[in-house]
Amino acid sequence: MLHVQETVSKLALIIMEKFIKELEEELFRTKPKDLEVVGFRKKNIATKLGEIKIKRRLYKKKNSKNDYIFLLDDKLNIRKGRRVSGEYLKLLVSLSSMLSFRQVEEVIEEAGFPSLSHATIHKEVREFGERESKRIEYEREKVFTEGKLQVGGKKEKDLLFIEADGIMVSSQEDKERMEIKVGVVHEGWNYETPAKSRRRLKNPKVVMGMYKDADSFWEEFSSEISKEYDLTNTQVVLNGDGASWIQETAKDYFPGLIVQLDRFHIKKDVSRHFGYEIAEGLYKVLQEGEVQAFLDTLESLIWEAKTKEKQKQQHKLVKHYQKYKEHLLDYRYRLPEKLKQKKKLYGMGVVEGYVDKNIARRMKNQGMSWSKKGAEAMAKILMLKHNKKLKERLNDEYYKIKSPIKVLKYRKRKYTGNCSNWLQAKMPVLYGVDSGKDWVKAIKQLVTV
Repeated sequence: MLHVQETVSKLALIIMEKFIKELEEELFRTKPKDLEVVGFRKKNIATKLGEIKIKRRLYKKKNSKNDYIFLLDDKLNIRKGRRVSGEYLKLLVSLSSMLSFRQVEEVIEEAGFPSLSHATIHKEVREFGERESKRIEYEREKVFTEGKLQVGGKKEKDLLFIEADGIMVSSQEDKERMEIKVGVVHEGWNYETPAKSRRRLKNPKVVMGMYKDADSFWEEFSSEISKEYDLTNTQVVLNGDGASWIQETAKDYFPGLIVQLDRFHIKKDVSRHFGYEIAEGLYKVLQEGEVQAFLDTLESLIWEAKTKEKQKQQHKLVKHYQKYKEHLLDYRYRLPEKLKQKKKLYGMGVVEGYVDKNIARRMKNQGMSWSKKGAEAMAKILMLKHNKKLKERLNDEYYKIKSPIKVLKYRKRKYTGNCSNWLQAKMPVLYGVDSGKDWVKAIKQLVTV
């Protein structure tokens, strides 16, 4: 005997296929006069309950060579090439944000869901990510084309923190790796309760993706921020490594921006070129606000290098720090006094953890490589997931296949036969010796109006 749940699932699929068939016949009876039937085409849609098998008519407009249409597909919102239902897509996208597509294939098969190849899973998930990327791009272009940075943000904060970084992933298309840019914005810190031993970011939001240039990233980043915040009277602080797209370009999008060179990268670079002990000592000097002493000490140490190549590398690093001298000073020394006294302020440097958590674990493990479109699609999925927007976007009507039962419910249905005959039908098992068993009770519920 099949498990009751399996029986109910199979029954649900049979009912759904019956209603789809009925809807197809209704569409055929009421089709526009300028359409003619070319033939039937089959299609399978995978759902979490199982596969629904569909047979529908392909129509063509009369006196036209290439104008074809599936009336059933249009009515039920089944887009071309689609293989899964909206609810099943939610499962695939959620799993794919954590596992490789091959691993997702194995998981759904072991869990008893309709099996799909990793290529099909990849296609469905990538199409979702690409469409969300285009939607975000459209919103960005609309904001900057119309010249409106504020697009509905109402929260007013006197201080906001931004951190930016980039991560390189392997490319399928050429030998060079591709950079995914990542930005994190938050309102400051609070302590995790009840232990209160760890600081947590207040309301963190992430923006990430593949961008053709720095301006595209900062336009999207500022557009996303302005959905939630009114930045008119906000002091923005930016922390990032020495990349020019962070240290220079960002100033064009946030008036009065305070830019800080990331302490983690400074310590790492000084340690690599001058030694760990020197890096430890100079890091403390920098934390005390002695920027000039930091630069002078580094410059004097160049001449102690044993090789010209080492001197060259050290000189390049010192020259880089001299270029961004004002960015070496900790942001807490540069804030207006009213902000220093108003908040508990801490050092910045969380973006490395966000990069590892949101991108590296999913996109760099096991020698993974990506196409540009594939990398962008997955980055947007990871972005939506972190910002707790993934479920909302997957519930969009675009991704849902309409229920044929609801579509048919609104038309007047006529039945010319004798209704009393089938109403008199009985199921002996419901009243026999097994009538008290759980599985019989479940069937009673199914047949009871």
